[in-house]
This record gives sequence, C-alpha cells and structure tokens, in this order.
Amino acid sequence: MSNQNSNNIIGFSDSHSVPIDRDAQALPFPLNCLVVCPNSALRQNLSTYLASVTNLKVDYCTTLESNLNNHNLVIFVLDSDDHKTINDIKEIAKHNINFILVADNIRNELIRTAVQFKVKDIISVQDIKKELINSLLTSANELMQASKIAPLYTVINGKPGSGASFITSCLGEISANLSNQEIAIIDADLNYGSLADTFNFDANYYLTDALNELDKLDNTAIKSMMLKRDNLSLLASKPYTQLNTNPQILRGLDQLVWKIKLNHDLVLVDLSRGIEHFTIPLLNLSSKILIVIQQNILSLREAKVMIQQLTQNLGIDTHKLHVIVNRYSAKNSNISLTDIQKVLGIESLYVVSNNYQLANAGIDSGSPLLKVADHKVIQNEVSHIIGALFSIEIPVKTTLLTKIFRRL
Repeated sequence: MSNQNSNNIIGFSDSHSVPIDRDAQALPFPLNCLVVCPNSALRQNLSTYLASVTNLKVDYCTTLESNLNNHNLVIFVLDSDDHKTINDIKEIAKHNINFILVADNIRNELIRTAVQFKVKDIISVQDIKKELINSLLTSANELMQASKIAPLYTVINGKPGSGASFITSCLGEISANLSNQEIAIIDADLNYGSLADTFNFDANYYLTDALNELDKLDNTAIKSMMLKRDNLSLLASKPYTQLNTNPQILRGLDQLVWKIKLNHDLVLVDLSRGIEHFTIPLLNLSSKILIVIQQNILSLREAKVMIQQLTQNLGIDTHKLHVIVNRYSAKNSNISLTDIQKVLGIESLYVVSNNYQLANAGIDSGSPLLKVADHKVIQNEVSHIIGALFSIEIPVKTTLLTKIFRRL
C-alpha cells in the first residue's frame, strides 16, 4: 500500500473525527471482526469509525494473529510487503473466514490472489467511509443466512403484576414438551428474578455472571452455563441484582442473547418489569413481543401507553405485538375482548383463563402446569398461543396429550 499523509486518510480532518450515520450502521447479525492494520493513524480512524457500528465487536493488531478462531471477519489493510500479504491471505482462507481488503494502488497479482481466495470486497482507503458499512452488511447477511438462528420472543407486562413471568414459564415448558427442539428461557428481571424458583432449579450461575465473562463464552460454555431439564434451559437472574450491578455490564445483553440464539431453537425472554434502557436492544431483536395484561381499566391504560412507547418511540412494527389477557374471565361483561382490541389497537389477542389458585399450585410444585391435576383449560390456551405464534417443529406422530403427560 502506498504511504499517504495520515491527515487525509478516509477524508477525515486532522482531528480524525468520524460522523456517525446511525440509521445505516446497524448489523443484522453479530460480527466478531479482527482489523489487521500496521498504520497507526489509519488504525485509529478505523477504530473511531467502527465504534459507530452496532452488533460489531472489533479487535485490532498490526500483524496477522495465528489464532483466528474467535473471529468471523477480517479487515486486512495491506502494507508494502506483497509476499507477506499473499501468505496472510492464504492463512485467513484456511480458517474459512470472510475477509475484506483495504488498499490503494493494489497490484494485479494481489487482486488475483484475493479473488482466488474469495475476498468479500476490496476497498480503497479513500472510500472506507462510504463503502465499508456496505461490506459489513453483506458479510453479516451471508453469515446470518448460513447460521441457525433461533427466533426471540419477549414476554412483557403491560402493567406490573400482570403475570408475564408465569406466562413465560408456561410457554417455555409446554413448548419443550410439545417439541424435541432446544428451548431457552432468559430471566431478564434483574429485580425479582423468580424463574429459577418457578422451575425448582438450584441456580449458582446467573445472567450477570454470563455478562461479566461474555468474551469467554463459546458455544460449549453457552450450553453448560444454563440450568437444564431435558430440552428446556434457563439462564436465571438473582433477585435485586440490578441494585448491585455496574450498569455498563448490562450493555452486553444483546451480544449474550445473540450467542444464546445461535445455540438454541427458540428463545424466550421474561421482561416482567417492562421497558428499561438495558432491555431495549432485546425488544429490537425480538421476532414477536407478547404483552401480558389483565381484564381491567388500569391495565388497559398502562398497556396502551407501553404500546405507544414501543411503536412511536422505539419504532417497533405493530405486527410484532401480540396481547395475552391473563386471568381472563368470560363472566367479566364490563370489558370484552373486542373492547380490548379497540383500546389497544392490536388485533392479535389471546387469553389465559383466570385460575390463580391453580397457577400458584403449579409454581409451588416446581412446574407451572404439568404437575397440577386440573390444568387442561390453561394448558390448551397456552398450547394454542404456541401453535399460533411460535416456530417450533412438533413431531407428527406425537399427540398433544402424550407429549404433555410424558413427564408426569
């Protein structure tokens, strides 16, 4: 690569400031990128620029590292040693990792080598600010299509106390019983964190523990860190964790969820406390958001305000929103399901019947529903929600009742 005045690299000013195009710089799939750049000024400019890209983790080095296992993309800035560059390209190709070349005045031999080893893009130094984000998006989309990515379903209280944790536990347990697929539940309630007790799990590893060692969590660690019963896994939260946790740690929650999504078939998140700053990335990642309400005026008022926050302030599509009326009673003639749909502006509506004593008995037994004798109505209602909203595979020869009662 020809030497250039660092003041003009990528068209930046002497301060190396980088305008952030926040609308364009969001990746649909997490990239763990290694930037190999011997030029310190350009490396600093790249660091500033790439810091504006969400869902991108970047490490920097001056020469190619031998261990590339933790990366799925390499941005390689060419230097003047063509022979070394060719060898480095071949080394990157051995690891089957996407790579992007950054170079000016690149020789034909290097171009042929890069194309031979399937370079994703070759970008001139001057065009980095304009072209690099497009290359990153292309790589992220290709990796996303090649990967098994579990859908994320978020269950959130429209009003505190509406029963989101109970609904989450029922959806998770019944999904695991209806299917042979791997179902994961994340308890993201960092104040009460009740799901470990709900499932009668003895937890000694929690959500914040995983966030503290996020960089160390490979696929094996992700699976082993979670509490597990057959094909149902739980990442628990310790009560009142939020009071004793550095808020900076919570910024990695979306990265952790991506790792869990890549190692399971379906992921449920309990956001029973409602919308919080650290949970907004999870809402944006969600395939569907299930808003749990109850059949009263106060619940409808608060849920309507939440829906406005989700759609108007967070820009979430209304089609992602689904309402579950918990503790529903057809005898409550004051507020009908049609009334609820009109007030909230959400057509997708489901019910779970009012049986508070039954729900408590299930939780006390260490299973939301399956160890309770009289559970057929709620069981059928939750199964209906799963069938309508969840993308899980249910074995054809397995009937609903045999799957439900296989562990009784």
